[in-house]
Amino acid sequence: MKIGIIGAGFIGRALARLAVSRGHDVMIANSRGPETLTSTAVALSCRTGTVQEAAAHGDVVVVTIPFRAIFDLDPAPFAGRIVIDTNNYYPERDGVFPALDDNSDTTGAMPARHLAGARVVKAFNAILQGDLEADPRPRGAADRRALPLAGDDAEARAMVAALMDEFGFDPVDVGPMADSWRFERGKPCYCVQLDRKGLQEALAAARRGEVVPTGSWRRPAATARPAEETIHAVSGRGLIDIVDAQIHFGPAEGVDGTIRAMDALGIRTLIVDELWGFEDGVPSPFATLRDGVARPLSVLGQEGALRFPARMAYIQRVVRQDPDLATHIPTLARMPGCVGIRVVLTSRKERQAFAAGEWDPVFALAAENGLPVALLTAELPALAQIAMERFPGLRLSADHCGWAGSEEEWQAVLRLAEHPGLVLKWCHPGRTFRHFTDPAEAERRGLAEAVRAFGADRICWASDVTYEETAKSWAELLGAVRFHPDLADEERAWVLAGTARKFYNLQK
Repeated sequence: MKIGIIGAGFIGRALARLAVSRGHDVMIANSRGPETLTSTAVALSCRTGTVQEAAAHGDVVVVTIPFRAIFDLDPAPFAGRIVIDTNNYYPERDGVFPALDDNSDTTGAMPARHLAGARVVKAFNAILQGDLEADPRPRGAADRRALPLAGDDAEARAMVAALMDEFGFDPVDVGPMADSWRFERGKPCYCVQLDRKGLQEALAAARRGEVVPTGSWRRPAATARPAEETIHAVSGRGLIDIVDAQIHFGPAEGVDGTIRAMDALGIRTLIVDELWGFEDGVPSPFATLRDGVARPLSVLGQEGALRFPARMAYIQRVVRQDPDLATHIPTLARMPGCVGIRVVLTSRKERQAFAAGEWDPVFALAAENGLPVALLTAELPALAQIAMERFPGLRLSADHCGWAGSEEEWQAVLRLAEHPGLVLKWCHPGRTFRHFTDPAEAERRGLAEAVRAFGADRICWASDVTYEETAKSWAELLGAVRFHPDLADEERAWVLAGTARKFYNLQK
């Protein structure tokens, strides 16, 4: 069978792997063009093309893009084709759709109406990407997982059910698209490993307008002991509050694996800056908006904040090109667990855009909505100075120790202490002080200098693990502050937790 896949994200790639492994002819496409999918094509052993080419290629076409992006698709290439729609609705990503919020419409019916003429079946939306690749079983296996599907074309449903069966899952036909709400996000069967009987029971138990308790649709979580009961493997000096103000983790570690690592180190709370890597130069994970803008997402950060609200929060990366900044940033301010935004100006182009005022709407909206901004950039002292002057009410974190590369630049970072709304994130000190004559001594002295300049209540520690390998382990990075010889206990308490809790308004 020829299968076209629109969307090269995690679900799209997982379905492509399943299809290719079973001998199907797959063409995958994204909104940025086939030239950005060269490595994906090699990894998946499939073809690449434009959206129109992938739609024309497929006997079955999978549309696995963010909900809102579906309405930017031209319906014409999909006419007459069987279309599998895998989407779920995330207001923080997709914007607000009142008809979905008041339950007068469904995430299956709305795209089906837009793709008029296509034979749309909603399927593969109620399973996590990792499970999609790990859970397939042969027909008849006792532990074979069942998945739901719905659509208004019975023949199309039968075709998708056969494909689902071939991929290693028991299909459960829910019926017409009007009933697809039964396996939408937050319903009893959503992303739960169930056999056919269990899935049928969960579908029957669903109630329109009711969402199961937060997180109960996930796999059983690792037992997360209260921080007071954890083994403080690093400190050995009794129980202290520890907040890691920035880490990266991805699907390999997951929320549960990260919680276990926190327990081992005695870290009570952390803030996630979600970054899994890069896809063709674009930070992942992301959603592609209209005009090809890639909006950063915090999939695991949101999950962790919802499941463990006292232990995880996240800062959301934003881009100035986002066409919906005016609603996106206020929405972030209302999202559970979102405690700030992150602005990354590591390229000269973006620093020039900042100087030209093109980032001003981001900073203005952050200040207006009470969201702190974590700023990562070269030339940080100069750019932070501009930001604080332009937006007096702004709360700003100078990341990576201000990204100083010399003694002169470090002194410029220390002078930022004149701005009371600015805190210094003690992160990657090894990079900051590696150019000094004695890097280890400069790093030790640097933290003491920062505390004297800013006050300990404006310095927050962050490890910046785990996406990028660091010269020291997570435990060593924590220990460098925990056992710093020049810090008083009260100063240590501020740097390790108090400042982050105050700056980001973290619950304890």
